[in-house]
Amino acid sequence: MIPFVLGLISSFSLPPYSFFFINFVTFPLLLVYLISNYKKGKWISFKIGWFFGFGYFISNLYWITNSLTFEENFKPFIPIALILIPLFLGIFYGIVTFACSFFSLSKKFSSILIFSIFFSSLEFIRGFILGGFPWNLIAFSWTDYLQFLQVISIIGTYSFNLLSVTIFLIPSIILFNYKKVEKSFFLAFAFLMGL
Repeated sequence: MIPFVLGLISSFSLPPYSFFFINFVTFPLLLVYLISNYKKGKWISFKIGWFFGFGYFISNLYWITNSLTFEENFKPFIPIALILIPLFLGIFYGIVTFACSFFSLSKKFSSILIFSIFFSSLEFIRGFILGGFPWNLIAFSWTDYLQFLQVISIIGTYSFNLLSVTIFLIPSIILFNYKKVEKSFFLAFAFLMGL
């Protein structure tokens, strides 16, 4: 249930709430949880990402369900929209954590890079596979903060998504096996990146 709850909370970083700072807590906790459990097996690693994705999408795709309430013929599709679509989209995040489990994840900065690269790559694939579903990228957390979005004109949405996930994961350093000086350096770097 922990990954599901983290995904549910992360969805509040998207409009109309736009509490982007939530991701500075949920993503590090997700990564540390994955690092703590990935040795239990590939299936456990997959479920961690899958349940995170399910929680994330079940709470931010509510509008699909709402749109089906206006026509009586569409009401039987509400359970599909409410449960099956988020379950399917959660598979992409399950693949992320599954792929990460093939690496020797540890409480080091390299784990942040591995996770963010896989996460952003699967979000890119999600934007094109089966006709494309590029909705609710993590980068959309910045939608109400235009000063952060200016860089998209140079690097593009998906590169910005990679940058966003990496920045959101930096606070993981607090829980990693680094000295206080090294932790301070990484956190200061993340703060400067956010400016």
